[in-house]
Amino acid sequence: MTENEPGNSLKTGKKAGEPTIFAPSLPVDYAHTCMNHFIVLDLRETGEFSEEFLLDLGSKISSSPLCDDMLVLQPSKVADVRLRIFGADGLEADFCANGLLYVSSKIGDELGRDAVTIEMPTGVRRASRVGDAWQAEVGEAERLEFDPALCKNFPVIGLIRAGEPHLVLGLPEALPGFNIDRREFEQYCRPLPDLLDIPGGVNVTVVFQQQDDRVLIRTYERGVRRHTLSCGTGSVAATAAVFGTPDGPRRFHVCSPGGMHSIYFDGGHWHLIARPVRIGSGFLRDGQVCLPLEQLQHYYAEPRPISLTEA
Repeated sequence: MTENEPGNSLKTGKKAGEPTIFAPSLPVDYAHTCMNHFIVLDLRETGEFSEEFLLDLGSKISSSPLCDDMLVLQPSKVADVRLRIFGADGLEADFCANGLLYVSSKIGDELGRDAVTIEMPTGVRRASRVGDAWQAEVGEAERLEFDPALCKNFPVIGLIRAGEPHLVLGLPEALPGFNIDRREFEQYCRPLPDLLDIPGGVNVTVVFQQQDDRVLIRTYERGVRRHTLSCGTGSVAATAAVFGTPDGPRRFHVCSPGGMHSIYFDGGHWHLIARPVRIGSGFLRDGQVCLPLEQLQHYYAEPRPISLTEA
């Protein structure tokens, strides 16, 4: 597809009469890890854009139902690439573990390497190829203090920061089970992100089931203020909340509507393992993400019901 062909456009909220956002076209990927979807904007060869512009564009792109976050790639002096994450709330996020996995696979393929380093707002993270998947370092899972009285009506297991802050809940009486309607889950979680005194709010991760070294979760993400099909930091936070910090190396598995993450604790840090997927590549022009239709027509993003016994 050439840049003049229509393709398929993901509109980002540009209204009639507004100035054109871009003169040039900028390369983008549309991708997911465990059905946590991203638009990846590659700015490594295009110079700098203002913070205001990136925050506004990230808010518009991530407000689309087809995208959970906008990932931005920029040059780095300390790693193979710099990764930044922008959400629908108009803020820059601290971390995105699923996004880290996808960017690691992209950069690894470009460089022809099985190990890469990624600069993020929280520091440099290492990632390596594991078969057809990638393993990325999330870091520590810190248990945060909070006032229990603020959440007295909710079954809180813990408040965990694993790259991002997550309020981890046990199964509430108000939710009948894992395979509930998304709107019912969102309605329950909606008041929770702003209950605690954390800038930008907290993510809410509900543990629906625990069995041996596995947990079944769903997550309401603070950046988009809705349910997402999976959340990498939520998987790590739920594991740390339920099992605590192991005495030595140990592996876990976390299932969500979008698929399964493997979690590895190496004795000091937590790692996330999954297989990232590139759905298509295109460009951003005039406030629209344009992707070739032939890359999208066979992609159907609809999760099926899942349980721990079949995972």
